[in-house]
Amino acid sequence: HTVRISYTGYVPVNRDVVVREGAPLVLNVGLEPDLTGLEEVVVTGALSERSVSRSEVAVSRINAEDLTDLTPYQDVSQLLNGKIAGVSVQPSSGNVGGGIRFNVRAGGGLNGDGQPLIFLDGVRIDNAEIEGYAVGGQGVGALSGLNPDDIASIDVLKGPAAAALYGTDASNGVVLITTKKGTIGGGPTASPFRVDYTGTYGQNSQQFSYDETTSGTTSEVANAVFEDGAIRQHTLALSGGSNTVRYFTQFDTRDEDGIVFGNFQDRRSLRGNFEAFPLPGLTVGVNASYGFNTVGQPVNDNSILGYLGNTILSPTPYAFTDSLAVRAQTSVYRTNRFLGSFDARYTPLPNLALHANVGLDASDARQDRTRPQNFQYSGVTNGQRSVYNRENDQVSFQLDGRYRYGVGPRLLLTSAVGLQGFDRRVQTVFFQVEDYATALITDIGAGSAYVSGGEFFNNLRQVGIIAEQSLEYDDTFFATVGVRNDYSSVLGTEAPSILYPTVRGALRLDRFAAVPALFSLLKVRAAYGESGQLPESFDGIPVLYSAEVGGDGAGATPESIGNPAIEPERVGEFEAGLDLEVASRVGLQATYYRQASRESIFDVPLAPSSGLVASNRPTNVGEIVGQGLEFALDATPVARRNVAVNLGVILNYATNEVKSVGVDSEGEPLPPLYDGFDINVIRPGLPRSAFYLPPVNGALFDADGVYLGVDTGVDSELHAAQIEAGTCSLEDDRCFLGVPYPEWSGSFSANVTLFRDLTIYALADWATGLSVHNGTRGLQARFGNNSERNR
Repeated sequence: HTVRISYTGYVPVNRDVVVREGAPLVLNVGLEPDLTGLEEVVVTGALSERSVSRSEVAVSRINAEDLTDLTPYQDVSQLLNGKIAGVSVQPSSGNVGGGIRFNVRAGGGLNGDGQPLIFLDGVRIDNAEIEGYAVGGQGVGALSGLNPDDIASIDVLKGPAAAALYGTDASNGVVLITTKKGTIGGGPTASPFRVDYTGTYGQNSQQFSYDETTSGTTSEVANAVFEDGAIRQHTLALSGGSNTVRYFTQFDTRDEDGIVFGNFQDRRSLRGNFEAFPLPGLTVGVNASYGFNTVGQPVNDNSILGYLGNTILSPTPYAFTDSLAVRAQTSVYRTNRFLGSFDARYTPLPNLALHANVGLDASDARQDRTRPQNFQYSGVTNGQRSVYNRENDQVSFQLDGRYRYGVGPRLLLTSAVGLQGFDRRVQTVFFQVEDYATALITDIGAGSAYVSGGEFFNNLRQVGIIAEQSLEYDDTFFATVGVRNDYSSVLGTEAPSILYPTVRGALRLDRFAAVPALFSLLKVRAAYGESGQLPESFDGIPVLYSAEVGGDGAGATPESIGNPAIEPERVGEFEAGLDLEVASRVGLQATYYRQASRESIFDVPLAPSSGLVASNRPTNVGEIVGQGLEFALDATPVARRNVAVNLGVILNYATNEVKSVGVDSEGEPLPPLYDGFDINVIRPGLPRSAFYLPPVNGALFDADGVYLGVDTGVDSELHAAQIEAGTCSLEDDRCFLGVPYPEWSGSFSANVTLFRDLTIYALADWATGLSVHNGTRGLQARFGNNSERNR
């Protein structure tokens, strides 16, 4: 017989033994620690879990519990960034409580916003950046209220090859967050419960100071805006369990001030996770958390009402708005959020596993923005009060079953089927008034002049039917085929349901005698999968009407023209890779991927003869391709009783190119699509969201040497090489000047443990090959405070 011995955190061992009738058998086995984590079981799809050493796709796991025990993290973006090959995560602003921006592989198509699907304990959660009334382009992240100390682990599926069975909206990958669980007590000396307290004190500080090159003559005034912000966090956790139940509860409070007056976060969260084992083979779990988060935001960016616009745009400080008026205005978001799930796993037969999960993410966010009556603000009459309320309720569920069976002595098969559903309802209400009699009364009803108001409601429903078949042969060859059929309420009435396939395989070369024993793992893998991005909520409605009041009474007029045949953008991804482990000390994961997006959605002008000219019609016409490389190296050069050293290196390369933005109703190519500032473009032959602007060639002077202005535009002689290469266009009078996302990125980490109890952790990340458009510098030049342009 072959006996397999395995334990979490150690490398499994297979031993051949001979059992003789009536003779006792003693087998002593020593397990080696799994230093590179290749034997760790991770999620590899909506219906599958495998160890990294057996996975057919590139999957990354962060053991968040180990990290949060060492270092306090401000939010989830800090916990993720620099730790996953192919994924970078950054805050969307320098404010505490701000949003989070993901950059996953080559971008996942043209219609996605870069955000992956995020599941918390099996529940699909809201990860939007909420922007109510403008405070300079900043928003509050829906994830800012999630406590990193609640998280046990994070699995990341980085593209459609792995995430295909999560269906539509998974083209930017899937992030699976698992929160902490209690530990099962037992034994004569085991404690029935454990109490942990963590206290954190620190401060946020200005990282870079302004000087004459960045803020002209006002650097001293600009630097005076910044201040050190205090950080205070207290976390109390209680966990424990028995053979029949285990629990984890945690209360956390975090007060954090930003580096500018008015920016702060006051977060309170309470979590309770419970698991019970009422019957043999049955596990029931309930996870719930409630959070109350208050985030204050300063008016910022290049607004003439904010700090930045009044200190560095003009050589005269606070030329647009008085400093006391800037400081007096407030913008505060208050969010209540409940996250809860029920999970049940039942094994009625040794090889049959049934699973059910249902959960709710319910949140209510309210923004209050006040500009007091006793100060002057441009465009505001005697003070202003603005209220924005966003209610988001979403329910998700999954039902699935797996049956594992053998065919002969070496072949193992697993058949799985499942059903996933999602129902989201979003409602927003906003109201703005002005003209207050006094600054002492700021009630929304006290403003005598109505400015604007309205409400919005949206309901999205999705359901997917999933099937998967996988096999393992002799613990050497692994393969999986799967399919998902998706239905959604936002598809056009003429559009069918959408089918997403996936196929993948892996081969353990280290199982063959020809491979040197030095390789404890040597595996090649390949996979293909498809996913997509849904159309906008009203794209499938043929004609959407709005109410109008005219001389003959109230009526309806066309607001937008939809497309009954609209389908999701489809993104297909092929990935191939190599996983190896040398001497159980050094692990390497290398992956090449290629993404191809088709049926991207663009607004196409309709012919006047159609009579449908209220707006352009969304149409599936665009295409984009992307590709890249990922390398993740993990090494443990020292692993002794009192000293351990772990090193990690990540290197990423990604690029993409727009192939088509489609043609109009007469077959003519559609023009390039520009953003609202006329800076970034989606244009065939260029990367997605490329900076595409008229080049600056120098200054113009008349015959007497008098300055006439700036010499801009494409010159057929000066830019001949770029025109030939396609990066400059005489027709558009613009040139390609870079992209806002990195071409190369990576990180280095080191974790050193001394004397078991002292741990030193360091992380450095970097990115290159990207450009930044500095609109502030342009406005400084216009107002005369750009020292470089004032000569």
